Amino acid sequence: MDKYYIKNGDSLESIAEELGLKVQELINYHNDNSKLHDNIRDKNLPKWSDHIIIADTVDNLKMKKKLKNSPDHINIFQRDTEPIKYLITQKIDMQVSGNSMIDSETEIIWKYKKQKKDGSFHANLEQESHQIKYIKSIYRALAEYMQKFNKPLEHLILKLSDTGEIDEVENQEEINKQWLEFKKNLTPELGNTPEEKHMIESGDKDFSDSLPLLKNNTLYDLFFSGIYGEHEVSDKFEGEEKKKYISQIFSSEKVNIITKKKFDKDGELIKVKLYSEADSTNNHHLKSIYDEKLRPFFQEEYNYSFSWSVEYSFNPGTGIMVSCNSKIKEMTGSSYNHVMEHIIQLVKN
Repeated sequence: MDKYYIKNGDSLESIAEELGLKVQELINYHNDNSKLHDNIRDKNLPKWSDHIIIADTVDNLKMKKKLKNSPDHINIFQRDTEPIKYLITQKIDMQVSGNSMIDSETEIIWKYKKQKKDGSFHANLEQESHQIKYIKSIYRALAEYMQKFNKPLEHLILKLSDTGEIDEVENQEEINKQWLEFKKNLTPELGNTPEEKHMIESGDKDFSDSLPLLKNNTLYDLFFSGIYGEHEVSDKFEGEEKKKYISQIFSSEKVNIITKKKFDKDGELIKVKLYSEADSTNNHHLKSIYDEKLRPFFQEEYNYSFSWSVEYSFNPGTGIMVSCNSKIKEMTGSSYNHVMEHIIQLVKN
């Protein structure tokens, strides 16, 4: 917090312009941090004070303004979005000892709307369709059966953070109600195996508190990526954000990963690239699991690797994600690997 001392000829508009602020932003910060009789009223300079309270020093605010106006500065801000649609293609390929065990392609259509209310952005997400385009015939019945378990999440109302990540599931009660109805209809079809009991227990947990489920799901992580904000153009990957990925090889164990980002401009669009690798110093638990459960089968040394490449295109004028391409490759060695790809495309009207 600092003070801007008012000079002859100053106005709220000229001060805001000098400091790179919006007039209302200048007024709100001053009024929130000054005594009532020193408040700014009717967009006039304070009557009984020789200064305006500001969030940072004058020099720092001027420097931030200079950076914002730099061609190397990038703004990706959230904005109200009328209903738009995304076409999502998901491909999975799991290979064991050179044989393709799972090879599938799924196509999903999402209808998406975002509005700002009470100072936060809220997203309305509806799944319009979910089609398994291709899968090996021996797995199709199982895949279609498991697809039913996604029904409670076909409509989501979400509160988002300033950077666009999911903060809260606002229609949690609706989701849980749908699950209970689905479970009631499903019960006659189920047996009493440990696997079926586990499925029901997982559903009870996930659909009564769906936030962890969504945050650990790759597709929702890509869609609500936390990209929004101010960035600088860079010609190399920068920063090291530590995250966790739910392994597709090690029965949902968490893999510690390190993510770097790169921002660039491409005509009227902004390109964002992310690259993640396994944290080589913090995944010893995976080797223990491999040695105990998988090494006797594969008969080869543990040589785990993980890579995740993502490329986004954003329209900075609308704040809308135009496309996203993601590829995750996870391997224990030459005998066991899992590849998952997502292509998310804005559907033009």
